[in-house]
Amino acid sequence: MRVGINPEKEKSKKLKYKLFRIIIPLYIPENEAAYFNNALQVFQKCMYSLFETIDEEKTNITIINNNCKKDVTDYVNDLLSEKRIDRHVHCKENYGKIYTVIQEARGCYEKYIAIVDSDVFFFTGWQVEVLKVFENFKNVGVVGLTPDVNTAFYCNSSLFFKEWLFVKKGKIVDNKELELFEEGINKKDFFITINKNWKNSQFYLEKNNVKAIVGAGHFASVYKKEVFKHLTFKKPIYVFPGGELNFLDKPLDKQGYYRLSLIKAFAYHMGNTIPEWLLEKKLKKNILNLRHHNEGKKSDLNFYYFFKSLFLRILRRFKFYK
Repeated sequence: MRVGINPEKEKSKKLKYKLFRIIIPLYIPENEAAYFNNALQVFQKCMYSLFETIDEEKTNITIINNNCKKDVTDYVNDLLSEKRIDRHVHCKENYGKIYTVIQEARGCYEKYIAIVDSDVFFFTGWQVEVLKVFENFKNVGVVGLTPDVNTAFYCNSSLFFKEWLFVKKGKIVDNKELELFEEGINKKDFFITINKNWKNSQFYLEKNNVKAIVGAGHFASVYKKEVFKHLTFKKPIYVFPGGELNFLDKPLDKQGYYRLSLIKAFAYHMGNTIPEWLLEKKLKKNILNLRHHNEGKKSDLNFYYFFKSLFLRILRRFKFYK
């Protein structure tokens, strides 16, 4: 039986809510494969760059531990005990990215949710630049931290249906920004396809002197919280591939949200090695000024998704991208 009164009932403490939630799914197993040799060091470099570039007063961090090996788990626990992160979700087995990330994101209170791979190196100013895009383009649902120029048509039917007269084409991304991504994934000329050389010209939107690339990838992106509120509850089937298309990207497009990305690279995909130049990279924190933060209100885009998708297919058939 209960004896006495719980002393916590006598306390009054207000909860503090922040603007950003960063979710990082992590899987570094007990595995002798050479691929994982430097994985912990890469993850530590990821966390270093994150701590050095975020406004900690306005940012919470979740690490999802998909049954990592002991020294990795110990490192994450240290971050939690030091209050560098505020959540360590420890799974008994590897459930993959989509299963764990969507589960965590659905319960977040923060306005913006960054979903980031554990091998990402952040550059100074990424939060400030992301907010500029959200503030100026009211229907944007996700903003990529690198110029994902070749994903313009991927799950972006809502954008082209609404904005096709306002989508601009031109060379606004420096080649070095794209080559940085190519270096990270070790694929030269990744942005040159049979139909288009994305290095020569890109699709973009512009408003109030703010430009944003049409299209967004997956390895480092920031979402509006509302995106996850309206997701149809579906159960992922596989650990890998995780199913971003069916469980996140297509539902986002069906809701009428846009996929945009920054015109400069504010993140680098390290993979499983750390390049020498990154060891010397200087970083600094940016304090977010919220006095003028007034995100545009999303317009009603409840139009049948089939017709929006058909509209985009027609644009592409008539070589709109040429």
